[in-house]
Amino acid sequence: MRAFTAVPGGWACELERAELRIIARVTADTCELLGLPLGTDTHDDDGGSPASSTDEQVLAALDWDPAAGQPPRDPALARLLPPASTDDDELAAEMRRLTEGSLRATKAEQLRVVHDALDASSGIVVVRAGEERAWLSALTDLRLVLAARLGIETDEDAERVHERAGAREPQTAADELDAALTSLYAALTWWQESLLEAMSGGAS
Repeated sequence: MRAFTAVPGGWACELERAELRIIARVTADTCELLGLPLGTDTHDDDGGSPASSTDEQVLAALDWDPAAGQPPRDPALARLLPPASTDDDELAAEMRRLTEGSLRATKAEQLRVVHDALDASSGIVVVRAGEERAWLSALTDLRLVLAARLGIETDEDAERVHERAGAREPQTAADELDAALTSLYAALTWWQESLLEAMSGGAS
């Protein structure tokens, strides 16, 4: 994985095939977690979010009904869809009922932009001018999901995870999973920062 650099019309970087495959898979999994798998149209003719049979199956698997105004039980999904208020449960439930469908659709569409670019790439990934916000938001969401899986709650937790990345050889299957998630979280954090640095270097 190389840092982003400015190119005509956007920013580009080089990824290995394995990196392309892994990040694309995590992006697709996050869309599925949101209840809008890749291949599902996230907007209807009025710009809303249709409730397809696929959506209902995924949400049923997550044991979560967005219409009920209840917070998600999956901690990673709860990071993606936080309550609008932590002081007023009734207000939070009403806001969730009114806004969560459009929020899910927006996040899924941003993730789709990233996935499509990864899927179309043979090694060079391009963030096109005008898609920067979608990329940055999508990468933040991927990191939120990984942070939830890794138990990151504070800056200190994040620092320990970064220190742990590649620091020891995994001994068990659980260690291997933790090592993989830790390395991916650290890589995505660095990758997102490299995009921000490239963007701050001036207009492309």
